[in-house]
Amino acid sequence: MAEEFLEEIYQDAKLIDIMRQIAYYAKVQDEYHVASIYEAHYGELMSVCRKYAQMDGAGGEAFVNCLQEVYDAGNDLILLGDTIEYKLLPLLEKSMGRFGTIRTENEEGDYLFQSSRSGFLTIKDLQNNAYIHSAVDPMGEAREIAEYIFDPRRRAYSIRGCGLGYLAYQLHQISNGAVFIRVFEKDARMVEYARRYGVLDWVPSDCMEVIVDEDPLPFLESASDEHTGFYMLVPELARESPEVRPILMEFYVRYSTLMKLKRDQGINYWSNLQSKCRMISEMDASYVKKDAIVVAAGPSLDNSLDFLKENMGKKTIIAVGTVFKKLLKLDIVPDLLVIVDPVEHTYQQIEGVEDQKVPLLLAMNAYWKFAAAYQGEKYMIPLTTVGEVDNITETYEDAWDTCGTVTTMALQVAIRFQAETIFLVGVDLAFPGGITHATETADRTQLSMDDLIPVEGCRGTTVYTDTVFISYRHDMENLIAQNPGITYYNMSDLGAKIVGTKNWEPV
Repeated sequence: MAEEFLEEIYQDAKLIDIMRQIAYYAKVQDEYHVASIYEAHYGELMSVCRKYAQMDGAGGEAFVNCLQEVYDAGNDLILLGDTIEYKLLPLLEKSMGRFGTIRTENEEGDYLFQSSRSGFLTIKDLQNNAYIHSAVDPMGEAREIAEYIFDPRRRAYSIRGCGLGYLAYQLHQISNGAVFIRVFEKDARMVEYARRYGVLDWVPSDCMEVIVDEDPLPFLESASDEHTGFYMLVPELARESPEVRPILMEFYVRYSTLMKLKRDQGINYWSNLQSKCRMISEMDASYVKKDAIVVAAGPSLDNSLDFLKENMGKKTIIAVGTVFKKLLKLDIVPDLLVIVDPVEHTYQQIEGVEDQKVPLLLAMNAYWKFAAAYQGEKYMIPLTTVGEVDNITETYEDAWDTCGTVTTMALQVAIRFQAETIFLVGVDLAFPGGITHATETADRTQLSMDDLIPVEGCRGTTVYTDTVFISYRHDMENLIAQNPGITYYNMSDLGAKIVGTKNWEPV
């Protein structure tokens, strides 16, 4: 249980979180939850009001007046919500001042516990100079995360990183106790802190399991279960060992993207279904040659432009959207264009060249305007993860595996269209000199080399990349390994080594 001196503080702090929820329900005109929750906690509000009045007479009077305003708002939920959010909540937060300010380090001096404005303690990692929870409202932050990730179809949730237990508690609350929660923590001290200074014990023991283990495998196996949701407390990753951190980050990147873009992908999916796109299975791919070139936007693309010009019409050129306008400007017209990006700003890939006749192959949840505006032939690629998007229950017999990067999707196109030799152009999966993309592409930027990861280059040198590109490379290597009957050439002399490919040596 939490330290005794925190009991009263946390009961009042919990009331602040409840009032925030009532304000939310008022905004969405949910009078049922407004009335039932407010009435259930009115007595607690009056108790805080009396305590506050003993400390600050004027503040106590303002508190009473505010409660009267809430009552007077009656059925006007807009006014009621505003009164709670902008008048009552500030008074509740101000009343927490009667408990004083808590600011103390642990014995080892590597964590700082301190009061937040909402009353709940937050924790700062002094070793990495970073907060693990919000310094203003850690419980409110946890509720927002829980609402963001919660899916009633999940039977359990796995969390890597205990923190002070706020997320586990909010998941328990939001699910009405229906989901089982597994907390995986590498540092036994953090679990102790979550019990002494946090709210971990607010979750009933029969609804939660806490596993202390530095090995990431138990968490990864648990989180990979199709019936289990997951979350990683990213600020705690800084404390993972150098061997474990990239493994967890790759997992996070691989599986969190769909969640981050969930709303966008749902909008895109339904719009694309109503467009004039045909399914990829309807496409006549008989003209695709046995030699195919997959063109991505890595910096080494600039070194392979002559190769593309020489082979246009001789080999099937499959380009990703990022390079489309660059190639057209150089009079290199690809045979196929592949786009998977689900977000609006990527539309610039075809903006101004929508009248081109290059067949466009679109991921089913690509940004809707690609399908709406492009005037050439358009084909949709069904994805295995389409059911992960809200309100989509359709299944597709020949769904393609979802890829982290459009380049892997383009590689899948070449493989499925029965190419026998595939040349990878501009597939660097690294940042030579910190450069992200080829010249004259919209996303070309210069990165700092400080946070990049050294990996083996395709020419035996050391090149620098990041966790995202490492994840993409593994996807590509797995796809190549699953299709060993094809010869793969890596044309890059600047990028990361891709297992299963050969370096191209010009004759």
